[in-house]
Amino acid sequence: MKQRVIKLPEIIHILAFLLYLYGSTLAHKENGAELSLWLMAFAVISTAATIIFPWLGFRWLKLEKKGSRFGWWVALLLQVSSWGLYSLAMFFRLGRNLPRFHNLITLTTQAWASWLIIFIYSRHAFQPKQADNTLEQTQPLQSIKETGEH
Repeated sequence: MKQRVIKLPEIIHILAFLLYLYGSTLAHKENGAELSLWLMAFAVISTAATIIFPWLGFRWLKLEKKGSRFGWWVALLLQVSSWGLYSLAMFFRLGRNLPRFHNLITLTTQAWASWLIIFIYSRHAFQPKQADNTLEQTQPLQSIKETGEH
């Protein structure tokens, strides 16, 4: 069985999501208190940094390309949409429109959770189709049986 290794950027994404969950829960509980806004902002910035910094040359944050490319694109689309929803929620929070703020924070949480699940699934659980190697594996056994060698 092939061992799956979780890389540092994936750990950062998971920890940032947990921090965002805590901040969004606090935001719902205390109507967008300043501490909750700072926690969510730090989570969004840290996950954005793990995506943007490899493009700027930080190789230790770069993830190798593996898994489903379609899943990667869907995850990227959900991630960017979660950032947009978060920005829009902060706009409504500054305008003191708290019902829209709460709705958008909820949508952001759902988009972020979907992104994280698709991102990790497409990297670790998805196995691309490979050529069927059963014929190659059985040929040496057949040749042994035909020749009578053990």
